[in-house]
Amino acid sequence: MSEVTNFKCPSCGAKLTFNGEKGEMACEHCGASFTMEQVKAAEEAEKENGAGSSLSWEHVSQGTLTDESGKIRGYVCPSCNAEMVASDLTAATECPYCGNPSIVEHSFEGVYKPDVVVPFAVNKETAKSKLKEFIKDKKLLPSNFANGNRIDKITGLYVPFWLFSCHADGFVTFDCYKEKNWSDAKAEYTKKDYYSVKRTGEMDFNRIPVDAATQMDDATMDSLEPYDMSKAVAYDAAYFSGYLADKYDVTSKDSEPRANDRVRSTFVSKMQEAVKGYDSVLKKAESINLTGGKSEYAMLPVWMMSGKFEGKTYHFAVNGQTGRMVGELPVDKSKYWAQIFKGTAVSFIILMIIMFFLDLFDGTGAAISLVIALIIAFIRGAILKSSMKNISKRTQANEYMVKESLKMRNPIDRFLYTKTERREKTQN
Repeated sequence: MSEVTNFKCPSCGAKLTFNGEKGEMACEHCGASFTMEQVKAAEEAEKENGAGSSLSWEHVSQGTLTDESGKIRGYVCPSCNAEMVASDLTAATECPYCGNPSIVEHSFEGVYKPDVVVPFAVNKETAKSKLKEFIKDKKLLPSNFANGNRIDKITGLYVPFWLFSCHADGFVTFDCYKEKNWSDAKAEYTKKDYYSVKRTGEMDFNRIPVDAATQMDDATMDSLEPYDMSKAVAYDAAYFSGYLADKYDVTSKDSEPRANDRVRSTFVSKMQEAVKGYDSVLKKAESINLTGGKSEYAMLPVWMMSGKFEGKTYHFAVNGQTGRMVGELPVDKSKYWAQIFKGTAVSFIILMIIMFFLDLFDGTGAAISLVIALIIAFIRGAILKSSMKNISKRTQANEYMVKESLKMRNPIDRFLYTKTERREKTQN
């Protein structure tokens, strides 16, 4: 006996049955009907959507770095357990991660040598000026949180990163529709033509950075980007003189998901940019394959400082190559509410003056003015709070996509079905 094939409704997923009178496939659940060609097109699109992605990487092995005794000089923080490597010229007095003033000198067995290093191009004085500029005029900053003595504690640190490079090839499918609206004397109509849209392409990514230290906040490190990887050089001990260097404790394998997410998101975004002429575009599925994927171990330069307020540690970082400053400042609650009160009072007085000239100076006008003044004050408070932080996690890798490598192949736009909605007009 031959197998029985059941077709699913492209609109709602219910079972379709053949309507002999119309010569079409009909859905008893939603009432939609389709030609056999439309059903087969939808079925073909569904099969393509089931294709998966293959995202795998080759991991480059690193040698070890030791001195003549087989040991490496460094420090351990007894507060947060951060481990930092140092040269003989480096004197560390404070942990850059948690601000603990007592870090213990320690020696390590050979640690992994980086494949490449991006040297410091921004000196300590410039980094301090960037930090001062960031905290300047912050009305909600607690008094003496980041005074001159604290800023002097900013530390130059080489942070371990994995750099991911690959060639990405694949496709993304989208559910799209074109909408048309019209009306007659009795009703209003909305017609939607549904399509399965496929965009196929390829692109190269070069050295997407993913930080390899658990002590480092991922969003903070993401916010320091981009780094100019063309300035990366082969490891030389001279670059580390006078700076700390963190030991990596996140493997390349464990860093893959973050690299994959950024590759996937960028690929999908580029494919979606190529979808034109539709009123709605929703991603349905993707199939992305990586080839030539490899990871390298790198040390990237960061100026770090931390501070504590009400039991929470706040981090500040300056990109040691570009001077980009990122961080999160604490909010003094008493100063916040003082700003709300001040904003409300000023706004209320201005609004009451306006009410007076509009001859609305009565109890109702005063109540309306107070409500508006409170709204203005809280909006201003939200703006002041948002200025205290410029950290955000990155989801794409556009800066590391080789622009000339982007190639789009033949687009496919399959018409699936039409659905028309009729809404009766209210009769007066």
